[in-house]
Amino acid sequence: MASRGGKFVLFASLALLAAGAFALAGPLAATGGANACSHFGNTEAQKLSHAQARRSIGCLLNRARHRHGVRHLRTNHRLKKAAEKHTDYMKRHHCFSHRCPGEPSFVSRLQRVNYVVGGLSRWKIGENIAWGGGHDGTPRAIVRSWMHSPGHRANILDSQYRHVGVGFASGCTRGKRAGVMFTTDFGMRRR
Repeated sequence: MASRGGKFVLFASLALLAAGAFALAGPLAATGGANACSHFGNTEAQKLSHAQARRSIGCLLNRARHRHGVRHLRTNHRLKKAAEKHTDYMKRHHCFSHRCPGEPSFVSRLQRVNYVVGGLSRWKIGENIAWGGGHDGTPRAIVRSWMHSPGHRANILDSQYRHVGVGFASGCTRGKRAGVMFTTDFGMRRR
C-alpha cells in the first residue's frame, strides 16, 4: 500500500502461464488514442465515464509499453468483460482481491468469458488491480503506482501479452473512503 496526502492507493498483481488444451476467439479492437492519455489521465476517475476511464488506462499502459520498446496491447472484449465483472464484484462485496469470497478463480473467470478455451496450444494471463481516491485515483496515478511495483510493472511490460481488458468501478468504498477500482486483465493465446 502506498500513501500520499492521506489518500491511499492499493494494488495487487497476479500472473499465470499455461500450455495445454485451450481456441482462439473473438475480434479485437484497438485501444483508445493518445487523447485518452492527455484528456483523461489527470482527471479524478470519479469524474470520468466508465468508457473514458477504461480508455485512459489502456492508453497509459500502451504509452508505458512504447517507452520500453514493447508492442502495444489491443483491447479484447472478452478480457474487458471479465475485468468489468471482477471490478463490479469487488465493489458489491467490499473486497479488494484477485479472488473475493464466493467468486470463481481468475482462470475460471476467463474461461467463463471464453478467453481461455479448449484448442489453445499456449496461453498466458495476468491481472493488476488498483484502488485509489482523489488525486491518487486518476488513471495516471494508478498506472504510475503499478509501474513502481515490480509485479505490476512485469505484467504491464511483459512482451508476450497481446491483449488487455480494463474494468472500472466508481463510488466504491474501502472502509469509509470513497474511491475507484480498476482491474486490468492481460492475455496471450495461441492455437
